[in-house]
Amino acid sequence: MTQEGLYDRGYVIYFKEGDKAFYRTPIIYVASVYDKYHTIRDGETLLSIALDKFGASSLWFMIADVNDDVEDIFDLEVGSTLLIPNLEFIQSQYARSF
Repeated sequence: MTQEGLYDRGYVIYFKEGDKAFYRTPIIYVASVYDKYHTIRDGETLLSIALDKFGASSLWFMIADVNDDVEDIFDLEVGSTLLIPNLEFIQSQYARSF
């Protein structure tokens, strides 16, 4: 098994059998006064919430990384509250856009 670093926040592992997997390093986030909260409604997933809040469903991991109690991105507990991180704060920390 060998590793090849590709991104600041992750890496690819190549397996002997020809398979490969991407392992993403979780974001580092410090709470800010610009954070928002979202109460989960019926039928919502992290992808649909990320699309609504960030304009891109592919940024679902931003919400997952700052909410430790999220276990399944498709099966969220209706009525529970999620912290929605301020995307600008995360971008400025890493000096690059997602």
